[in-house]
Amino acid sequence: MLSVHRILLRGSALSGVSKPTRRMLSSKPQKSEVDIIRERTSLPAFQELLLNPATKPIDIIAELEKSTIYDNHFGFKDISRVMPFAFSWDGSTDACIEQLNTSKIPKERLPGSHFSTPMVTVFDYINENVCGHPGLIHGGMTATIAHTTMMLAAVLNARKGARIVSKSLNMDYRKPIYTENFVKVHAWLYEREEENFKAALHIYSLKDEILVEATSNLAVESL
Repeated sequence: MLSVHRILLRGSALSGVSKPTRRMLSSKPQKSEVDIIRERTSLPAFQELLLNPATKPIDIIAELEKSTIYDNHFGFKDISRVMPFAFSWDGSTDACIEQLNTSKIPKERLPGSHFSTPMVTVFDYINENVCGHPGLIHGGMTATIAHTTMMLAAVLNARKGARIVSKSLNMDYRKPIYTENFVKVHAWLYEREEENFKAALHIYSLKDEILVEATSNLAVESL
């Protein structure tokens, strides 16, 4: 159903991690789903968006199903992951830009004012079930999170029932993502050419460090 015709990867999920650190990363007991949800809800960054008048919570599964995208794309069923929590942003790009580190983004790649929902934000908990090396998320799972979040942004702006197909995915791994931690993910649309969207994404630590940058070209197809 979904295809990626071109994937460009830069960096590594292990960039900047010493061997002694890698050996120390794995032995914590895993948290329960209830504990993860409770901790996520208490995060200041989560509370900020919950109270922000420019955002609203969205049902990820329901939105992806509108585009016939299967609901396991975040990998939360088969590998026992807690479903991420997502917010959509209204058409005010100023509010979106305030959330982004715009000094790191070319002007032409800022959220587009011609989209009804220019950006989505996802809070995701990275557990040991998605690690490559002990204590570090597998780079393929990072790409899955990035790809699906950008697809979600496109779904919210496509006509009902359209299928979103990924034509390319470019990943730039800046810093390692440690398991047993939350990440905040912003994905936004910045350009539309006929039936094609251009999307961009940042994955942040809760200290607002950019861990991963990504871009994607997405095609809107009729069913």
